[in-house]
Amino acid sequence: MKIAFITPVTPYKENMGGPSGHPYHLLVDRPKEIEVDIYSYNANKLSPETIESVERELRVKIHLLKQPAFFTWILKLHLTFIRLFLKYPIGYYIRLPKSMVEQIKSTQPDAVWGYCQEFSGILKQFKEYKRVHSAPDCYSLHWFRRLGCRFTLTGMGEFLRTVVNYRKHYRMERDYDISNNIKVHLVGEEDTHFLQEINPSVQAVFLRHPHYELPETPKKIKFTHPKIKLLIAGRYDFYMKERADEMVDLFANKDNLVILQQAYKLTFLGKGWEKHVDSLNALGYDVEHVKFAPDYIEEVCKHDIQLTPIAIGTGTKGKVLDALANGLLVVGTPYALENIAVENGVSCVEYRSNEELLAALTDISLNVERYEQMAEAGREAIFREHGRKRISQQLMGLFK
Repeated sequence: MKIAFITPVTPYKENMGGPSGHPYHLLVDRPKEIEVDIYSYNANKLSPETIESVERELRVKIHLLKQPAFFTWILKLHLTFIRLFLKYPIGYYIRLPKSMVEQIKSTQPDAVWGYCQEFSGILKQFKEYKRVHSAPDCYSLHWFRRLGCRFTLTGMGEFLRTVVNYRKHYRMERDYDISNNIKVHLVGEEDTHFLQEINPSVQAVFLRHPHYELPETPKKIKFTHPKIKLLIAGRYDFYMKERADEMVDLFANKDNLVILQQAYKLTFLGKGWEKHVDSLNALGYDVEHVKFAPDYIEEVCKHDIQLTPIAIGTGTKGKVLDALANGLLVVGTPYALENIAVENGVSCVEYRSNEELLAALTDISLNVERYEQMAEAGREAIFREHGRKRISQQLMGLFK
């Protein structure tokens, strides 16, 4: 089978300048008989040398597409405000030139695959083909959830931005193609249900997110002593802000200092944590800030637990998968752990409040062996349910 894959970003083994990791790992272990030509706008700006290496690793041919002329003029003339007056998100209006459509058709693909929510318009240019649309999230669900966040109501500008984007993505997803030869692929179970409520006739399919890179030698799961190494990974942004601030308040509470200071060494991995690191340092915590790790997986594997206080989001969180697959116990909020094949109290720890988080961190320090076994169960669950070969076969099966 031959597939033409159209994407805004060029696939790469990790997220570089956009969601490039997901398509890479969907392709890398696909069945050998499936041929793929990639047509990419290369919005993540991979170099020619990197693109050549990706071609070899994925056994594909990558064709670069030119940025649409209207995008170029909008940026040159600083006219981005016009998106306020559009019915759909601006990316939806991208279309391939007729010459490119004919060029792709001339290669005689058996199916066409499109990546990202806003490329539903491009897929309508190939109505006669079997098609799969990897969304991979229901973005109207993202904006719907944003409406329930406290920070959305801190200013009229943020509130209006959320409402406008919710309406635009709702309209776009409501109008997804419902032909019998196209399926929408998502990596979130709630995303799938929400999309089906918006568009009851759409053929929406939930497939688990494949895990990313693993070290050559699996990490031995044995928590460090006398202090357990606890990692908070990810940029300090609106996805984490509310719950991360609550988490730091927990650590700063004088009633908790003795227990948590003695039990844990903290590492913040990512940008924007300076204020929190300084405040915890001043309180006497053993805390480190790694703004950037040249080898992300190597850095993750130095730790025992990943604490993930995600406040908002949809789909599957790649950094949580990375941690679980590499033998860390994940302690996270419901949004951090949703759509991942782990079970609270068996293969992960889920918390909903600071009280639950404190109880979990206290219990972990007192019952280390139990939680080491839980981390092992989490790793096994990811290998079993999120394996790249397994998910790739499921995805390719959608084209049949």
